[in-house]
This record gives sequence, structure tokens and C-alpha cells, in this order.
Amino acid sequence: MPHLLIARTVHEDGLRLLRERSDWTFTCLDNAPDQEFAEHLPQADAVVLRYRPLGRAHVEQAPRLRCVSRHGVGYDSVDTAALRERGIALAITPNANASAVAEHAMALLLAVARRIPQCHASVAAGQWAQGIGAQPFFELEGKQALVVGAGRIGRAMATRLQGFGMAVRCFDPLLPAGAPLPAGCERAEALAPALAEADVVSLHVPATPATLGLVDPLACKRGAILLNTARGGVVDMQRLHTALRTGHLYGAGTDVFDTEPVPAGHPLLAEPALVATPHVASLSDGALRRMAQESVQNVLDFFDGRLQTGAAVDLRAGAA
Repeated sequence: MPHLLIARTVHEDGLRLLRERSDWTFTCLDNAPDQEFAEHLPQADAVVLRYRPLGRAHVEQAPRLRCVSRHGVGYDSVDTAALRERGIALAITPNANASAVAEHAMALLLAVARRIPQCHASVAAGQWAQGIGAQPFFELEGKQALVVGAGRIGRAMATRLQGFGMAVRCFDPLLPAGAPLPAGCERAEALAPALAEADVVSLHVPATPATLGLVDPLACKRGAILLNTARGGVVDMQRLHTALRTGHLYGAGTDVFDTEPVPAGHPLLAEPALVATPHVASLSDGALRRMAQESVQNVLDFFDGRLQTGAAVDLRAGAA
């Protein structure tokens, strides 16, 4: 009988799928230390990863392991080479969190554009509007947005930006020619000129060697807003600091950093034009439920021989 190790508590709807299967057993850890996680690996035929990296040493401790399922879409914390060498499958939940992350990116955009944190702090300090910073605020309607990465999250973001009256372009070098974009969106063929023209830039690409440092904040249009709900390494953080400190950018919103948790005293955190959140864009009620269901279902589907193509990560050399 196969055994599933869930590395951190997931939504009850995901666990219900397992309880309905008499041919499976499972262990669900609750934010366990790495040593406890490692102790359970030898018995695991599959693992669901939530907020848990999986390195080569972990894989070596799991002789029965056949499938790894991410509770989410990013897998930069998984040693894909170690999985590939063992022929272990890797799955993600591609449909689960697009709405949640796009909504969070819009929340960051509005918070930056209307200086919501400064406004709240000024009112709370009894200063009313005296401490809200430079005016006028940044209005979205009629301006141009660039979405970098036209996957499910990027497309969801594009439609939301259109809802605020923005003209939207999408840049994605991996998008096949002729692939559909949301209605009304224009495809940007090159990144550099698109960055120089956009009033808002929103990042939705995975962390890969090709996307490391992909966007230079100082290459953005002066007075633009830069949003990152992808991965911290996609943006050069030192140059982001310079762009904010010098006023090159109107502001920036980020849910991710190149080092997480971000250390106290990080110079970016002192910039008033930055709105930062602690990598929580996908933690909506609906997304947590869907990620739990899809991550568990991916394991069951793999062992039943019917894992969906869109959920399976291509681990061939150079593909992941």
C-alpha cells in the first residue's frame, strides 16, 4: 500500500481525498523541523511539499520515492537533477493560485499607486493628510501596463489591469508564436523597449537561470511602478533600491525577495515608495483549498497512471 508524506498541513479538502482512498496511507506533518521530516522519508512513496525544500540529501533518504507534488507552482527549491536521476516525477498545481496571485498583485499596485500605507500611517499618527508624501497620486486608467510572463497568472493579471482601463502588453519569450492572449492584449516582441514604455510592469515568470536578473528596474520608464509576485531573483534588488532611492520609479510592490525571510534592516525596507509582503500572494481561502486538492490529486493520478500533462513538470535535461 503506497504511503504519502505531506510536509506541512494542507486544507482539509485535500486530506479528504486521501481519506476516501482505502488503498492509501498518509502522514501529515505540521511545520515539523527538517530532522523530523527526514525521519519520515524512508517510508514515503510520494511527498507533497508546502513551504519545504527538497534537496539531494532528502531524495537519497527516500528509496521508495516515486512522485513529488508541489503545493503551488514554483519548484526552484526542489533539486530537479536529483529527481531526474532517479526517474522521480514532479507535479505542480497550475490552476490553483492564478486568481489569488493576480489579486495580490493588483492589491500591491493600488497600495503603491495611492500610497495607502503612508495614508494609513498619517491618519493613525493624527497627522491626517500631512504625512502622505508627494502628490498627485498615480492613476491607472489610460496608462500602459506590461505583463512579463503570459502564463495563467500573467493572463489573469492582464485581464484585471484591463478592468482598470489600462492598455496591456504581454512579453513572454517562451510563448509560441500565435498563442492566444487575453482579448485586447498586445504581444511585446522585445523586453527592453517594452520596459521603457510601460507605466506599470508586473512580473509573472518562474525562477530559472534564464530569468535571473531579467528585469533591471533602472531600465523601466521613469515614474513607473514595478510589481513582483514571481521570485526575488527575477529583479536585481540592488538596482531596485537605487531606482527607488533616486526617484526613478514612482514605487514598487513586491511579495518576494532574493533571500527569504528578508533580513531585518534590509535597505529596501526603508524606502517609503516600496510596499512589501512576506511571500503570501497565494494564501487566499480559495487558492489554499485548490492547491491542497490539486497537489494530493496529482499524487493519486500519478499512481493511477493518469497524471495530467499540464501538472507534470518536464524534468528532461535542460527542460526544468
